[in-house]
Amino acid sequence: MTDRTLLTNAKVLACSGAADEHPFAAEVLIEGAYIAKVAAGRVPDVDRSAARVVDLKGATILPGLGDAHVHISWPLDFVFNHAAVAAESPAAHALDVAAVVRTYLESGYTLVVGAGVLQAEDDLLAKRAIDAGGLVGPRVIPSGLMVTQAGCLGDEGGLMEVVTDAKQLREVVARQCDAGVRAVKLFISGDSAVAAYPSEDVYMNDAMLEAAVSEAARHGAFITAHARAADSVEMAARSGVRIIHHACFLHDAALRALQSRTDVWVCPGLHYLYATVNGHAEPWGITANQVAASGYAHELESQVQGLKRMVSAGIRIVAGGDFGHQWTRHGTYAAELQRYVELVGMTPSAAIQTATRNMGPLVGLPLGCVAERQLADLLIVDGDPTRDIRLLQDASRRRAVMKNGAFAYVNPDVVL
Repeated sequence: MTDRTLLTNAKVLACSGAADEHPFAAEVLIEGAYIAKVAAGRVPDVDRSAARVVDLKGATILPGLGDAHVHISWPLDFVFNHAAVAAESPAAHALDVAAVVRTYLESGYTLVVGAGVLQAEDDLLAKRAIDAGGLVGPRVIPSGLMVTQAGCLGDEGGLMEVVTDAKQLREVVARQCDAGVRAVKLFISGDSAVAAYPSEDVYMNDAMLEAAVSEAARHGAFITAHARAADSVEMAARSGVRIIHHACFLHDAALRALQSRTDVWVCPGLHYLYATVNGHAEPWGITANQVAASGYAHELESQVQGLKRMVSAGIRIVAGGDFGHQWTRHGTYAAELQRYVELVGMTPSAAIQTATRNMGPLVGLPLGCVAERQLADLLIVDGDPTRDIRLLQDASRRRAVMKNGAFAYVNPDVVL
């Protein structure tokens, strides 16, 4: 079988960087795992008889999407029952994880960055199975158990690793990285969803974060951090934490710290706050009174305003949504992009690039654009997502997903 595939009769959303970008009529030639040529109209000088020619009937090709805040440990029926999932038998839990990674892939997501697991090897085992071809799923940048400071959120229950100082944190990072983890997740702020641990609280210190960042780098890995408080965002940025999750509160010093770095990205998880504040969690026991008591409405307003400031300042944003609860169900991942458009004022193209173009530099891989020498990880949809960002959530619009130049998913209801 030929290792050349020509995608023809298509439109291409290249994700070249322009906020006003729209798809253009084009063909894409794939050789092996990589894109060889992208040409408006027709690819010239190619022997079509020596390639697999796929007529896309006017569908749009865009890069496979990525999510930088993923918990594959959370099963499809997850409802905030972390301890129960952690205590599940490994065999039964493995089947839940397999269903989750397949859902990501079939939703158009060809890259996920782990943000903490409930059973220590979840990401590592899933990555191994996917890379070996025994499991359908996206590329996985694996995480391990989350890490918190003694006396802080996550200290109780045995679901996280707990440290007291820089030496212990360095040891935990080294151990996780030796096991294969490449995205070590720290908790450096509270979360007002748990009343005793307000979002404005700050955990750890510069010495601890600097030790974690340097140890991770020594292993070719990086640090990510749950950081809702403005001071935690500032500390994470100046310490070189690769991914700052949430950043719900932002002050001038935090913004300046972010502007000073070219190796730090912010991953908001905006849809989770939006859905919780707007009552989507109420059918699962999260009452309006509980949401009001959490202060999440204020936090949402603060996060939206902070994101507007970050976008204006050119801070690098990567999509990621903490998905998996029933009010942010698996398979609805692109709702995060919709919130960037509706609440932050991004253009659809700019929002899509947080899940495509911005992901390649984040993980150090040639992906996220439809361009020559990029990995052929592609999403093929009917319609134009730069006109209506919501179509990325419509499973009936998804024709296919390609990964490494091969069709990893083909919609059974669509004939290519």
